[in-house]
Amino acid sequence: MITAEDLVREGTALSDRFGRERADAFGQSLPGLVDRLRGRWGLRPQGLYPSGATSVVLAVEAEGHGPAVLKVSPDAAFLTRQSRMMRHLAATGRAPTVLVEAPEDGAVLLERIVPGHTLDSTRGEPPTPPQWASLLQDLHRTDVDGVSDTLADRCEDMVDRIGARQALPQVRTHVPDSLWQRVVADCRDLIRTGTEQVVIHGDLHLGNVLDGGDRGLVVIDPKLCVGDRCFDMVDYVVTEGDAARMRTRAAELAPLVGMDLDRLLGWCAVNAVVTAISHITWSGSSARTDELLLLAGHS
Repeated sequence: MITAEDLVREGTALSDRFGRERADAFGQSLPGLVDRLRGRWGLRPQGLYPSGATSVVLAVEAEGHGPAVLKVSPDAAFLTRQSRMMRHLAATGRAPTVLVEAPEDGAVLLERIVPGHTLDSTRGEPPTPPQWASLLQDLHRTDVDGVSDTLADRCEDMVDRIGARQALPQVRTHVPDSLWQRVVADCRDLIRTGTEQVVIHGDLHLGNVLDGGDRGLVVIDPKLCVGDRCFDMVDYVVTEGDAARMRTRAAELAPLVGMDLDRLLGWCAVNAVVTAISHITWSGSSARTDELLLLAGHS
């Protein structure tokens, strides 16, 4: 049973992304919006999923569709773009089907994947390299037509955003300017020397991949752009383990997807430092960040 209070709480919790005033207004309006959508689409709300930074997500039963997922966001334009990206991936079978949209309300109804838990919520080892390679091969065969964002632009945004975190005193102690400057130069060089330009998911960490049972791995929350397919491999490589285990995982994955190992490790070193900076910013230095920096060649 989802109460109005539950919906208000979930909506106002989006303040980190949208600011307190906008999130509060969204939270207060959410019970009425969900009630209208329930009548319009024949929904029976069943429970709440952990919400991300941009949306409130509900498990529902939908008339004519069965088990489904309702996403609602204060940023209607963002949700519309995301739905378009999901449709772009539809032919691969690796993304939930978009069932119906209400762009004016910032709402979309998606197919529910079963069992559907994210891979970062499971215990034990991450997916095997063959499983990840199969997912990548399906995702990367989509047509570049209709995808206008580029990895080059995304990386420049990342340089600005992560660079501001690296400049914080508590981060700079562990990630000195010399290391960050090297990472930025390496990232730009990898962009410059990239010969393959394919559609990539753009944010392919284990929290954005669902267990689809017999269907295999299924992705959510794409940030599609055109660029080097290595970028969709790096979060998988650095997901856990010490630096040696990460290098081994890269060595196992590279031949399965026809990728040069040195190039993959170059992207992984960039990602490892970016990931370490984010961890240090919010949680401080740890054995995990030490291993990430070791992977990047800094100790």
